Amino acid sequence: MKRRYYLLTTLLALFWGCEENKMPLPSPRSASTSFGANDTSYVELNPVWDSAQLGVPLDAPGDLTISMDGTLFLADEGAGRIHAFSKAGNLLSGSGLDGLVLESPRALAVDSKLNLLIVNGTNRLFVWNQFLNRVRIDSVADAGLYFDRETGQEITLTFAELRERLAAGGTQPHLRHYLFRHDPARVAEARGIYPVYADPEPSARFNGVAAGKYGEETVYLTESNFDRIVQLLLVPDLALKGQNRTVLFHYTAELKSNVAVYGSGSGTVDDPWSITTDDDENLYFTQLGGNFRVQKLLAGSFSPRYVLYQHAIMDLGRFVKPYDVALDDREGIFVLDGESGSVSKFANSGSKAGQLLSLGQKGLALASFNDGRGLLASDDVVYVVERGAKRIRRFQYSVSESDIPDDEKEP
Repeated sequence: MKRRYYLLTTLLALFWGCEENKMPLPSPRSASTSFGANDTSYVELNPVWDSAQLGVPLDAPGDLTISMDGTLFLADEGAGRIHAFSKAGNLLSGSGLDGLVLESPRALAVDSKLNLLIVNGTNRLFVWNQFLNRVRIDSVADAGLYFDRETGQEITLTFAELRERLAAGGTQPHLRHYLFRHDPARVAEARGIYPVYADPEPSARFNGVAAGKYGEETVYLTESNFDRIVQLLLVPDLALKGQNRTVLFHYTAELKSNVAVYGSGSGTVDDPWSITTDDDENLYFTQLGGNFRVQKLLAGSFSPRYVLYQHAIMDLGRFVKPYDVALDDREGIFVLDGESGSVSKFANSGSKAGQLLSLGQKGLALASFNDGRGLLASDDVVYVVERGAKRIRRFQYSVSESDIPDDEKEP
């Protein structure tokens, strides 16, 4: 469910400016702890982010994801809304962030086009675009003027008609220009949360969502009623033009394939839950049934990367309720098990790939979580959403005390 991003463009920076409720900077829970030269740990940071600290009531917090600009999005399944925070724990508002209301949001992901992808345990995928809510839009278009190379004539096609033409084997016509029109009501609608895909099976239940690799429009969903991982493709169905002539898009989604289906062996699924991808679009998912509760599927072939008896991550009985999986920037795989209340870390490259790694001697290594549901690793900080205590706890990777932010230190 979590993607890592390394590029924040100057254009985005020009538009990013939310109202914030100021809060103190984080400090370590154990600021007096001494570290040895090789004593790497994930040390817990203060303050703990509970309702009082964040300035917003938390009911049943769950999944957590991060956008390219560092905005943290938290799904509160009980409250029926998605909250946005800065990495300092400041509640963000304005630019559409106050309207992120959806019944029982369960899982989140953000793609490279700043689409916030949302599933809520129903048969639908929802999208809200962060950038679209930052820029001024002056017109919309659901059709374009094209030059048809086969006939040598200009034709008008809606986005839907263009998709039908290509699906039938027709050639891609050359776009002359979109047919923009002034439509404030349509712009306002496009800026809200909207459904982009509904599974043909009304009883389908999407629990997890992940975006494809940077620049791609692929989306992956875990579905637990029919036990499968679904691959979708986002395609435009509306163009929106900003006053600086930037063209943005509103989307619908089409089914590409089921990349994994029901079974008890590796590469199959049984009550799949969370999912994420890496930069190569390898898939990582957890499930609450079956023999192998955490798996990695290779991009393209979707064959299992880790196997029983060779890789510790595939050990039978290692996980019971792995509610979330996350990747960090150091080739690490983190797994949050709601049954044991603990987080585990595994290598994802080199000779130790698939093997259990140490979390150190303190902090995250010793922490126990009351109904832990959400997990995120970003910029050397591991975030754990503790639903039972209605809070978020943070742990920073450290090799010495000086690595930990301390609001008591002199600047």
